[in-house]
Amino acid sequence: MMKRLAALCMAATLSLAASARPDQLLAVYQGNRPPFSFRDAHGNVAGIEADVVTEALRRAGHRVVFLETPNVRLLPFRDGDGVDLAVSVRGSDGRGVYFSDEFVTFENIAISRRDRHIVLKSIADLDRYTFAIWQNGWRDLGPAFEARYRPSADGRFPPNYFQPTNQQAQNKMFWYGRVDVIVVDKQVFEWYRQQFSAEFDTAVELDRHAIFDPVTGFKVGFRDRDLRDAFNRALRAMRKDHSYERILERYASPGQVRPVNPSPD
Repeated sequence: MMKRLAALCMAATLSLAASARPDQLLAVYQGNRPPFSFRDAHGNVAGIEADVVTEALRRAGHRVVFLETPNVRLLPFRDGDGVDLAVSVRGSDGRGVYFSDEFVTFENIAISRRDRHIVLKSIADLDRYTFAIWQNGWRDLGPAFEARYRPSADGRFPPNYFQPTNQQAQNKMFWYGRVDVIVVDKQVFEWYRQQFSAEFDTAVELDRHAIFDPVTGFKVGFRDRDLRDAFNRALRAMRKDHSYERILERYASPGQVRPVNPSPD
């Protein structure tokens, strides 16, 4: 099944790359993560990440089209896939990928229902509970977390670690009560908390456990170094003229821009 999905993703990428205009860049991104990335009510790519990348590349003289793909397939680039950039990734230059400055930051936290009486004072305490995190989250929260939760040589994760296919499914897993804890960005959690309020009792008392670094920054990975440099220059200009801040403000409230109605998971 996974091989079939990978083949379909690659076929879609190649098809989109073949139909893209010569002046367009092809970006891969992870969807279903509002307010950072999602499709709006009209089916258009939206969110903080898409808006920042689109504007920065516009200033650099480029148009960009987006292709949604699972987090685990954002990198590395593959010969012939036609992809020019991968949005919201982490790493340092190497293997034909040039990483931008950090362009978005996440305030990650562990959240539990108060009636479960969960105590988390350190990352090690997570060993006692089941938790849901975003795809590849094991490598985004520092060396101590990575050492504890990275997959084994055969690709298996610890039995208490779950990484659903997207953050909509991750948040729904928490509200269904299938895990004890959700590890998530504060904005993402509050967005889905409001969205799921008609389906679940999202007004229950919660405990927030600050066991991670205050923020985690993400970058854009480029196939071309000059394009990466042009993106960085445009990003710095956006921060200076406050257009970056205006994008953040647009998505500050879940009620301002709504995603497409979620499909059942």
